[in-house]
Amino acid sequence: MSIDTWLTNAIESSDDKPMYDEICKQILSNKMILAWIMKECASEYRDVEVEDIASKYIEGSPDVSSVNVLTGESIAGMVTEDVGINEGKITYDIRYRATAPSGDGFIELIINVEAQNRYNPGYPLVKRGIYYCSRMISKQYGSDFVVPTIRR
Repeated sequence: MSIDTWLTNAIESSDDKPMYDEICKQILSNKMILAWIMKECASEYRDVEVEDIASKYIEGSPDVSSVNVLTGESIAGMVTEDVGINEGKITYDIRYRATAPSGDGFIELIINVEAQNRYNPGYPLVKRGIYYCSRMISKQYGSDFVVPTIRR
């Protein structure tokens, strides 16, 4: 017996390898799947119900780019290209804002999810993660934070 869901339709629609990357991004951008990833990987969400993560914390507001019977709820996300004058262009797979419960209220997070089709892609994944995080932090300079002038 076959059940048609947004997940089965996404998987079955890809019959050639170039489409796997796009289908993987579609699956990973589903709010419930992201909520499970966030619950298991981020300590801020360990004690939060998965349904609450999906409905209350992803993107900081419940705005969804599209809601469809076959696709489910997907995040709207953020700009996924980052161009630096001296550093070239990188493209994030899935990048979005979320809020997290905190003792003082809420904190805002920028989350980047990168899918890999090989366990060992031939380069150190930890270094790539540090590089991507560094790029995201440096892009916030001047808009989200400024470095105070040190007076001597």
